[in-house]
Amino acid sequence: MKNKMNKLINQCSLKDTTILRNLILENPELPLIIFCGEGVWNGEYRYCQADASKGEIEELTLYGDKWLNKEDYEDELYDDLYIDNKEQCKTMTDEEYAKMIDKKVAETEFVKAIVLWVG
Repeated sequence: MKNKMNKLINQCSLKDTTILRNLILENPELPLIIFCGEGVWNGEYRYCQADASKGEIEELTLYGDKWLNKEDYEDELYDDLYIDNKEQCKTMTDEEYAKMIDKKVAETEFVKAIVLWVG
């Protein structure tokens, strides 16, 4: 039984917690955000064991109900701003549109956090 439990723990835990531990010790002022993939909860139990794949420092912003890094935020803006402002955007060159996106990204507040990826 103990070997089976150890095997399950090893399959679903960070292989080396040194990275996460050091991130926390070296950045105690940063919040810890845990992101869970869609396969984490199967609906049968209140809590399910899942693979913790990595821990890292990220800069994130909250956009709607999603936490996004700068690259993903920029991608979302490209699509959303075009949809919301089709008529205005049709008259813009690609360069003007890219500058508008860059300006919005530069004006957006990003939070630096330790992120643990699960699932």
